[in-house]
Amino acid sequence: MKTIFFPIIITVASLALYSGCTSSQAEEDKAKTEEVVRSVTVAEVNPTVAPLSLESSGVLASKAEMNLSFKTGGIVAGIYADEGQLVRKGQLLAKLNLAEINAAVIQAQASLDKAERDFERIDNLFQDSVATLEQRQDARTAFEVAQANLQVTEFNQQHSTIYAPQTGKILKRSAEVNELVEPGNTIFEFASAQSAQIIRIGVSDRDIVRVHLQDSAKVQFDAYPTMMFPAHVSEVAESADERTGVFELELTVDAEGYDLKNGFIGKVQIYITPEKPYYKIPMDALVEADMQSVSIFVKDTQQDRAKKMIVAPLYIGSNYFTASADTEAPLDVITSGVAYLQDGMRISTKSEDGSQKTRQ
Repeated sequence: MKTIFFPIIITVASLALYSGCTSSQAEEDKAKTEEVVRSVTVAEVNPTVAPLSLESSGVLASKAEMNLSFKTGGIVAGIYADEGQLVRKGQLLAKLNLAEINAAVIQAQASLDKAERDFERIDNLFQDSVATLEQRQDARTAFEVAQANLQVTEFNQQHSTIYAPQTGKILKRSAEVNELVEPGNTIFEFASAQSAQIIRIGVSDRDIVRVHLQDSAKVQFDAYPTMMFPAHVSEVAESADERTGVFELELTVDAEGYDLKNGFIGKVQIYITPEKPYYKIPMDALVEADMQSVSIFVKDTQQDRAKKMIVAPLYIGSNYFTASADTEAPLDVITSGVAYLQDGMRISTKSEDGSQKTRQ
């Protein structure tokens, strides 16, 4: 009885061990079968040296804009130009009531005449040794002071009227007839017709070092939404603005044949030639980022798995960013589904045109 029972025990133990191994293998195969496969979209990104687009916006203005005002204060007697009006060089634009100013000129002239007579009389007496040298010098000084006073009043009289300094356009008028204005108050904002139209924009320190004089650009205005006006960089600031901390660029706009108004808001694209090849990566591929690094997922070239990659951004645009291309190999960048990916996760890929790319 004992002889028969021992083999039975061994057989049962062997069956149990085999059953356990079979169950473990089945669970492992089942886990592999049930591994999560994420469906993602892949975009092939190739290294390029195409010009980059630096985007910003600014206000259209004239290169030569000036504020026209009276040298002296007084009551406005006449305004002869309106906003938006084209004026010729030397055209009368405005004048003050000259009654007080003319009276000051007459008074200064009379003082000069008297000082001249006094000097001539003292000089004659000095020649006859009747007047002293000091008296002659005092009379000479009074005469010269009177001459200077007349020059001042005549200068004020001359600048109590405003004439167009050049042919151009009145941008804004800030006074009306019979108003009392202070000396130096702006009466007209004037733009010369001979000056170019420009846009000034602010860029960061990372961008200013990549921009050079004469770099080409395009400008779009809401008034002409289908037009892209050619432009070029005409000035590059050497120091940052003290208030904003950005560097100012000036672009000259070629608007020949179009009536562009000062004050139009322009969307600017400056084309910058890169110093070395780069990848232009869609913004949809971005997982997380800071100023020094950007995380993205790419397709592993050996198997259908997501591979996390950290790159250093060179430039960040509105819908893309660039990273240095250290090799000539393209990247299969994952552009959709990145929020649900983990490094090494199995993926089912399709290109941005919709074609399936799952490896068999």
